Order: sequence, then C-alpha cells, then structure tokens
Amino acid sequence: MNSFPETRASLLCRLRDPVDGGAWKTFVDVYGPLVYGDIRRRGVSEPDAEDLTQEVFSRCLRSFRKFEYEPARGRFRDWLGVLVRNEVFRFWRDRGREMADASLIHDNDLLHEMAGRAEPEWNEQFQARVLEVALDVCRDRFDPPTWRAFSRVWIDQQSADQVAIEMQQTVDWVYVAKSRVLKALRDAVLILAEEWPFENHRSQE
Repeated sequence: MNSFPETRASLLCRLRDPVDGGAWKTFVDVYGPLVYGDIRRRGVSEPDAEDLTQEVFSRCLRSFRKFEYEPARGRFRDWLGVLVRNEVFRFWRDRGREMADASLIHDNDLLHEMAGRAEPEWNEQFQARVLEVALDVCRDRFDPPTWRAFSRVWIDQQSADQVAIEMQQTVDWVYVAKSRVLKALRDAVLILAEEWPFENHRSQE
C-alpha cells in the first residue's frame, strides 16, 4: 500500500484535507473490502453491494469534510458500522422490504449514540481487516529474519526460547525483533483505527 502514511498523524484527520488524495485512496483500499463484505452479509447482491459501498464512502467523505464525525464521542469503527447499516436499510426500504430490527438514523447526535451499539460481527470484521492491512504494511518494512521472529512469537504463539533455537539467535535478539515489529504494528493500527483493540489478541507482549 504505497500511500500508507509513515507517521502517527490520524488518517481520519487527513481525510478532511480536500487536496490529500493519498489519504482518501488509503481509506478506500483499507475499508472497501470491509464495507462491501458487510453489505453482502446483509443479503445485498454483488452489483448492488458495489453501488452501496460507493455511497457509504461518499457519505463518509461528506461527514469528514463537514466535521460531523467526532472522535471524542465514540470509536470510528462503530460510527462506520452505523453508516453501513443505514445504507443497507435505505436500500431495502426503497424496495419495500421491512427490516424489523432496523431504523434509519438521520440525526448526527443519535448517530454517535447508536455507534456504541455496533454489532459483534461488525467489530470482529473491522478488527480482522485493520490487522490484516497493518500486518501487510509492516511486513514490507522489516528484513525477513526480523519479521519471521515476530511472526513466530506473536502470530504463531511460540515461545521466544523455541524461536531463538529455530533461528539460531539469542533470546534477547528475538525479543528485540518482536518489540520492533509490534511497535510498528501498533502505530499502523492507530493510524487506521485510532485505537489498539488487540490487547488480548494472540500472545502478550
């Protein structure tokens, strides 16, 4: 992902800059598959899901430019989840299909309030997508041995002692390698989601 930012500056804040095309491309590349997948999960056909995905991003862009998304009032992932749900509800409403558990949210204050009730499936999908992108970004930033040490310890949950033997390195070297990559991974996730939701994910630090 060539346009991925190198600093901790919030990607969401950069989206408010109309001349920062790289930020918007990164945003769509990261969250496009997530939004599309969730729309399809709600029973929308492939062609219609593509159109709805574009509409979700159009609404996101308008909200960012108008400063309607307020990070202090809730997590971005929950806010985005409500936007997706809204768009699917509009789609089915326009086609005369009723959704018993859905309601269209117009008011911005209510949008933030409802964001705290995001569905578990959405949260899981969001975390998985952010982690997938962050791992891909970080993999390109480290030499193969360093990445392998991190992967074996943090992803495969192998002990540092075992990995040190496998790689013919010291245990301290393995810990340093893991720490370097994990710091970069945290930074990447924070850029994407403005939070680190993986405290209990895989092995601990």
